[in-house]
Amino acid sequence: MSSLAKFFALPLREQCEVAEATVYLAVAQLLLFMPFRWLAPLCGRVHPGVVSALPVLSEDENSSAFAVRRALLRVTRRLPWDSSCLVRALAAKMMLRRRHLPTVLQLGVRASSATKLSAHAWLTCGKVNVVGDESVAEFTPIASFHT
Repeated sequence: MSSLAKFFALPLREQCEVAEATVYLAVAQLLLFMPFRWLAPLCGRVHPGVVSALPVLSEDENSSAFAVRRALLRVTRRLPWDSSCLVRALAAKMMLRRRHLPTVLQLGVRASSATKLSAHAWLTCGKVNVVGDESVAEFTPIASFHT
């Protein structure tokens, strides 16, 4: 079955979520051309270091956060470009902001060698790991952005 046939086989709500994820991933990819000092205010209020408390979400809000996660995972695999963790996190943040859900976007680093640093971005909504949770334990958080 082709990707297009699979898309049309989805329920209408999921088709809308996939289309929304595609648009926001493209927008987030374009936002990376902006200097970070312009991008940072769009990410939310900055808090240095580790996140202490996450908001508690209702069952419906958790369901919405998982739907955003699922849509982004579906779309990211099929795009003609690679979406970095930061692009996926920004897209998820925009999608969840539209749903009026609180998010925490975290940026972290790790030393991959004596002279090289690796960076990673991950986003949570309540206790739902929406983007980038697969390797969070390897990174030291340096900043978080709350909305």
